[in-house]
Amino acid sequence: MPETYTFPPYEERIMAILNKFNATKMEVYKGEDITPLWNLKGGGLSSSFKYLYEAPGLEKIVFGIQSYRDKLMTYTTLIWPDDQHSLPIYSSFWAESEKGSYFIIDFYPTADCICDLPYMEKHLQPLEDAYNEGKKSFSDGSIRNPDWFRALISPYCISTEVAPSTKDSQDQILGLMVDYLDIYHRLWKTRNSCDPDYMRQLITRKEAIRLTLKENDPGGLMLENAVGHDMTELTLKALF
Repeated sequence: MPETYTFPPYEERIMAILNKFNATKMEVYKGEDITPLWNLKGGGLSSSFKYLYEAPGLEKIVFGIQSYRDKLMTYTTLIWPDDQHSLPIYSSFWAESEKGSYFIIDFYPTADCICDLPYMEKHLQPLEDAYNEGKKSFSDGSIRNPDWFRALISPYCISTEVAPSTKDSQDQILGLMVDYLDIYHRLWKTRNSCDPDYMRQLITRKEAIRLTLKENDPGGLMLENAVGHDMTELTLKALF
């Protein structure tokens, strides 16, 4: 008999690691009430929540899950470092349905890695084994990703499509996201604040990444049709 399709245990697996950051849930972000994002519904959006957390060395942890008519799930986890630490940006996105999956997993570097090879050795090379293992299962699907996105990702980005979705493909995707997140947590535990002069260029790149992602987010139009302009703007502010 063919296997019965079910959605993956994303929240359980990811939150098990996020809880290690001992983070505190935020109700206000940059002076704006974000509690409306805890329960969004409208149009084809049957359920949605986005939570922001604060932790030492980090500007925010973003964790969100959305369901469209209970047929398509999107899962998002982002971790943004603060302006005193040189950590990369942890980024994972996963659109999952019975028809197929599309996902992105990466550490967006906040430094220009070819100009700052020690940054890559410290913050990105720990991904080497997880990346190589992931590439055994997932071929390069970056043709779907536009040029501006390819300009900001790291050499360890994995992004592709899988069709149809199966229990095995779900396990492999979720396992990869857990591996990357666990590595990020280990980097976070050994973080050190950096010299302000060194951080200046990293902050500039981080803010450019933030603005570019916000302006080009492909889910913005879909969300605006569901919950309206104001809630979409608040969502994008929370994400990026």
